[in-house]
Formats: sequence, C-alpha cells, structure tokens
Amino acid sequence: MKNYKKILAMILGTVMTVSMLAGCGGSDSSQTQAPAETVKETAADAAESTAQTAEAEAGTQSAEANTEFSGTLKLYGPGLFTTVGEEGSTDIVTGISKPGYNVVIDRWKELYPNVELQIETIPWDNWKAACQTAALSGDVDIILHGASIVPICEPLTAYLEKDPQVKDAVGMMAMRKNSEIAPLSEYVPYGLTVNVNPVMVVIDKEILEHYGQAIPDYENWTMQDIMDIAKATTGTDPVTGKQTYGMSMIAAASANKNYIWASRAVNNDIYEWGDSLKNTKVNFVNDKTKEVFNYLTELSSYASPDYIEGLDMANAYTQDNNLAMFIIEDVYSAYNTIKAAGLEDKYMLAALPKIEDGDFKGITSSHMGDWNMAICNTSTQKDLAWEFMKFMVMDDVVQQWILDTYCIPANKEASGKLGEYMPADYADPISYVVSTSPLEFSASANNCYDSSNFGTFANDLTTVLNEMFQGNMDADAAMEYVKKNLDDYMSTLN
Repeated sequence: MKNYKKILAMILGTVMTVSMLAGCGGSDSSQTQAPAETVKETAADAAESTAQTAEAEAGTQSAEANTEFSGTLKLYGPGLFTTVGEEGSTDIVTGISKPGYNVVIDRWKELYPNVELQIETIPWDNWKAACQTAALSGDVDIILHGASIVPICEPLTAYLEKDPQVKDAVGMMAMRKNSEIAPLSEYVPYGLTVNVNPVMVVIDKEILEHYGQAIPDYENWTMQDIMDIAKATTGTDPVTGKQTYGMSMIAAASANKNYIWASRAVNNDIYEWGDSLKNTKVNFVNDKTKEVFNYLTELSSYASPDYIEGLDMANAYTQDNNLAMFIIEDVYSAYNTIKAAGLEDKYMLAALPKIEDGDFKGITSSHMGDWNMAICNTSTQKDLAWEFMKFMVMDDVVQQWILDTYCIPANKEASGKLGEYMPADYADPISYVVSTSPLEFSASANNCYDSSNFGTFANDLTTVLNEMFQGNMDADAAMEYVKKNLDDYMSTLN
C-alpha cells in the first residue's frame, strides 16, 4: 500500500464517516457511528480550513480579478450546494463537518468582484418540475444538475469549441441526445459535470484470503473472474465458520443499473440511430442482451437471500461483513464508513471489468453518476453563466473545496489528489475510472442504455431483472417483455 498524507485541516487524524449526495448516481451507503473521541469541527472551522488548504495547495495563488463581467448571476437547483449549505453542515450522527459553498462564493468574488452570485438551493424531491418552473420564469441563469432536463438547457457545443481546455480537463461530461441539435448518433453536451460518483466494487480481502482466492488485478480482471470469485466465496467460511456470499450487486430496487455496466462490458450496442427518435431502431432482443440477463441472474445466485429486500448490506463495511464483493455507487461515503470502523486494511476498491470489444474495448465498464451545471436557455447572461461553470471545474480553490466536501472532482487532475485523502487501495481505482471513462458514458446515456429517450425502459429492466433473480422469468421472456414496451413506446412517436 502506497504512502499517503493525512487530511490535516478537515479531519485532524480522527475517524469519521460521511454520506455523499450522488446526483444521478444514487446512494446506497450505510452509516457507521463515529467513535466518541472524534474531534468535531464546526462548519465555520471547516470552511476556514478549506480556504487555508486551498491556498497552500495552489502555492498561495493570486489570480488577477476579471472586471469584464458585471451584474447578478442566479443559480437554482438541487445537489451539493443543498447538501453542505452556505455556511457548512455537520452530520448529527457522525459529527463530520463539510465546508459550505461560501468558500465558492468568496473565491468567485475574488476573481469576479463585479458579479454577485445568488444561489437558491432545493431538495431532490420533485426537483425536475421545480427547475422547469424556474426556467419558465426567465429569472434563472444556471440550473444545478440541469443537464437531465434537455428542453430547458442550452447546448454547450459552441462554448466548448471556444474553450477546448475545459473538455480536456474533466473525466465526464453531461451528454445527451437531441435530434433538433445534432444527429442522434452524436452526443450533445448539455452540462459541465462538477463531481462524479463512479460505480465500483468493494472487495473484502479477508474473505477472499479465507477461501484461498487471489486479490484481483482490477485493471485486467474479466467478467468471468468476478463470477468465479463470487462462486468460490459463497458458502461456509473455512476460517470463521460463518455463511458468506460472493456478491451483492447494485440494489435490486435499481437493478437496471446492473444492466448498464454488464451491457457495457460486453458492448451490447442496441441502437440504430436515425435522424430523429421515431426513425431510431432499438435492437434489444439479441444474443448479447440474453448473455447479460443470464450473467446477472447467475451472479445473483451468489447473493444473500436478503438482497431483493435490500437488507443484505446491513453489516457491510464492518468486521462482521459476510459479503466477499459488493457493487456500489456511493464510493466516498463507503470509504469513510470503512475508515470510521478502522477497517481500511480489510477492504479495497476495484473498477468493474474492461469492455470486451468495440470502439471502447479496454476501457472500464464502470459508469458514473454526476452532479452537473447547465446554462438555462431562457437566461440573458449565457456567457457569464458559462464563465461560472468553467470556474467550477477549473479553479484550484474550488477543486480543493470539492475534495474537502468528500466528493470526487470531475476534474481529472484534482481527482488524482485522492491519494492525499485515502490509501492507494481506494484512491487509485477511483482515479483510474475517472481518468479513463469516455466522456459520453454516464448513468443516463451510453451506447448500451439510454434512460432519457425510451419511455419506461429503465423501470422495465428493473422489473424483469428482479423477476429473473427470483426465478419467475427466464431471459427470453424478459427480453420480450422489455421489447413489447419499447415497441409500444416507439409506435407513439409515429
């Protein structure tokens, strides 16, 4: 395990846990109570520490103020700003404090003294409807996490052509498809991703060791390797005598997300894109879809009986954990929970296997959720909005703030600093996914899956997978069920 720095400013060498809001990536973390001796910083102290840390990291950087822009920039929506609050927040269970977005405001004032920021944060409940209403008012410039609502967002193609360094800096872009802007065979950037949440595998090294299984090389392991380890570690632990299970996939309530990574891994490209959605064909019933369904069903046979009810993760991240591997979305929260329990040496993270063939052969099949920002298409200050969004993904102080809020920056250079926050067994796999994943591949849209354009596709996948996991449906019946609903939806477009 590589040497790594302790976080001096934020956690003062203590053991703490955190729950990170994951945007479209979701959250499946469990929380662990922090030890009584945990030092609890105030949110104000956390904010001050962030500023001091950022200044040191940036070499006491002093950028020249930009007076070209002036006025008021209005931001609206859910996500990280809501989670931490303007003055910071402290988790009442763990005692962990996160610096508030006043750090961002102060940094912006330093660089753009003539532009006032007005940030209105909202919860995730009914957030899309709320954002659409705000856009109609004509009084919003940036929609927080708005890229998922294409009709109210401004395409970023022209802005990225003007500032190509922005696209080069990030490991994920909020890409969508819109036939009014470009052929559906192309992705259109609708938002800048600020922080990401990659799908990863947590591995209990002790359980693997007890069963005589080698620790996998996640940069080279295969789908079959995962299956073999899951099978080998399901049974009675030879050392502890306890029942163990080889795999827990992403929660059954979100089973469609397992379809995403497994389909990516075998390059199950199901779309023949036309000029418009109604001219697009979805070739869902094919040998690779059947392979994916059968693979996931077999993998589920090595899960705990509590998986379907979502109860199998009750002891995850503890010494009594009985899962050899589990696939998660809330990676940073998982790490902090592990750290709080003092079990960093027991566990490790891994990326999902590489894509087997096609244009993206050799790239991890781990997809990422994100928190993004989009320019509201009713804004009269689109250039200023773009300036702020660039600032959120490029500025050193902001990147340090993102790290100090226990999030993973989309900025590849900043995410490469995770080794200062966690051991290499955790930091390196995360950085590997962020730095190698194609910009176009997200939890919402990729060449194997698109939840934005095809009706009930995501819900249908979850339904049939759970039926298969419980032995109520085979792959052929599952494909036909999804195909019928896809066909019915596509017919409504004509």
